[in-house]
Amino acid sequence: MSTRTTLIGGFTVAVLAVALIISGFGAALAVGGVGSKEVSTTTVTPNGNSTSAAPYVVTLVLTTNNMFNATVGDQPAYYVLGANGLQSAANITLPANRLIKLVIVSYDDGNASMVIPTNNVVSGTTGNSIYVASNDFVNSSEGSAGIVLNGGENVTSVPLSDVAHTFTVPALNLNIPVPISSTVVAYFKVGAAGTYFWFCETRCGFGPDGTLGAMSTPGWMTGSLVAS
Repeated sequence: MSTRTTLIGGFTVAVLAVALIISGFGAALAVGGVGSKEVSTTTVTPNGNSTSAAPYVVTLVLTTNNMFNATVGDQPAYYVLGANGLQSAANITLPANRLIKLVIVSYDDGNASMVIPTNNVVSGTTGNSIYVASNDFVNSSEGSAGIVLNGGENVTSVPLSDVAHTFTVPALNLNIPVPISSTVVAYFKVGAAGTYFWFCETRCGFGPDGTLGAMSTPGWMTGSLVAS
């Protein structure tokens, strides 16, 4: 599968797609040569086996229309998909010294301007790329016989007009631009135990410059990765 640097468009993902996408990746996914065997669990509690070669899976769900307060109104938010459903992303717990497979399912169908325009480029992942598993331009097109399914695509950047949010961890040199209404998969390595600050690099919050509200509040569009 070739690597491309552009994506166009997006579509609204049905709620049912979360379960189908998470259960259906299976052996079909591989990014930058990393083994594609899917780990069956989506829990975010470390399993204690830090020497395992299998990637540790974390699934984040990005939603809109979350009521922040009466003044601010609706705001976007990242959630962790855990064993008991959606959980706060204020503290995302990971095993240290382990390859991580991060799945981000985004329901945001609009784009936002970047705080740093160059953060539409992927960094810190295996091959400095992400796998876009769900996006209407990537996955399907109309042919003479109807819908043509194209499958997913590896990309190294996303056009600024198509970026809804990012998942950015400066201490890990990790930056994942998340396209509008999409599901992305990325592999990255967590090193030594510690706490790493994560945030979104788009102006998706509240206030005159869009950096207040959700964007500056842990558990919304910022928080910590706790490696132990």
